[in-house]
Amino acid sequence: MLHTLSYTHSVTQIAFIIHYPMPSALLLQITGPASGFLLLLLGFLALLVIDLIIALLEGVFLTLLSWNPFRTSLLVALIMNLVSGVANGLLLVFLQGNPLVWLPVSFTISILLEGIILMYFKRQAILQNGLFAILVNLASYVFLIMPAYYFGAHP
Repeated sequence: MLHTLSYTHSVTQIAFIIHYPMPSALLLQITGPASGFLLLLLGFLALLVIDLIIALLEGVFLTLLSWNPFRTSLLVALIMNLVSGVANGLLLVFLQGNPLVWLPVSFTISILLEGIILMYFKRQAILQNGLFAILVNLASYVFLIMPAYYFGAHP
């Protein structure tokens, strides 16, 4: 930072610039007083990105299963995954040290919540909605969640 300063700056100005960093640098400090808020915000953004990817996969699977057209399937899959993502994210906070318990419990909660949401959008096909909730969750867990969990645990 000193090499970019011109020679017209006084010693007190240089000391002030070095001692007090830019405000944007303060926001990026992970150990500062705002670290809890920053981690919460980054965790929420990561959950949102993961939910969007899973919703895309489940929307495609719902379309391939002829549940509804792609746009409707994608919208319902996004709603399903936002609801189950928040529930499973909270569950992960409590069970993150024990994946053998978290994965089956998370899978069951996802099936129940997403089955209820599917029934809300298509009420006349209760058994079909239950079966499709199991199939799309199986697809998202096999293709996305379990590989991500495996590669995250084994560097």
